Amino acid sequence: MSGQSNEQALREVIDRDAIFDLVRLERFWRDRGEWDRLLAAYSEPSLVRVSWFKGSARDFVEGSRKMHERGGYSRHVILPTLVRIEGDRAVSESVGQVHLRGKLEGVGYDLIAYCRFLSRVVRTRDGWRFQTFDAIYDRDAIAPTIPGQHLAIDPAKLEGLRPSYRFMSYTLAANGYTVDSELPGDDRPDLLRPLYEAADRWLKTGK
Repeated sequence: MSGQSNEQALREVIDRDAIFDLVRLERFWRDRGEWDRLLAAYSEPSLVRVSWFKGSARDFVEGSRKMHERGGYSRHVILPTLVRIEGDRAVSESVGQVHLRGKLEGVGYDLIAYCRFLSRVVRTRDGWRFQTFDAIYDRDAIAPTIPGQHLAIDPAKLEGLRPSYRFMSYTLAANGYTVDSELPGDDRPDLLRPLYEAADRWLKTGK
């Protein structure tokens, strides 16, 4: 292998490791409420799309801070899985879980949302930064925090909610949040396919 090939391989390893660190730390900083660091994980302009929010990273950080102040509890388990790099652009995808704890009519619940996170990442003067962050939903599950207690979930209100993030939609709505019903999920290939195609196109062309 030539010296140039060795150098290229080393650079790719370094870049891949830096992007995986970014993926892990972005969720860690949100869970810890380290808002300045969370914002610094993003470039400008930026776009974040998750269950309860769609907009710029700056507004996402502010919304997350307000949610935190209201007592919203969330913890993320994230496994950086795949990164593809083309020069100063990259696309990363990770397997993740969102752990939520809250109350419905006074009864505590634990909710786990199983999902993936797909992001466009760009190299900046300060290192790799997120340009986009999209949550892709698989399924979710809910249970009372104390076994044996009954959660007051209205079956009629569950009707029509997407199976990929049904209970997350229900509990967020109960807490005053509006949840988009057209988010990418494994139950909607028609929404998922264009998301991946757009990410692939951007990685190759920057457009």
